[in-house]
Amino acid sequence: MAKKRITQREIGFIQGIVYAAALQADWGADAYDIVRESNFEVEDIRKYAEDCDLQKLADVLERIEA
Repeated sequence: MAKKRITQREIGFIQGIVYAAALQADWGADAYDIVRESNFEVEDIRKYAEDCDLQKLADVLERIEA
């Protein structure tokens, strides 16, 4: 089955979710739930989110992939 193409709106949503989760992580809270509940694939999150936010969420993304 072919993967659905992501729209600009969905890319913006991915970036917003990851930004919010990174802020949450900055304050010592667990950002796992916010990222997991977004239902976006980890590969799409890694592709479209900002690198600085991804660095803060590396452990969260690894937990989701496991």
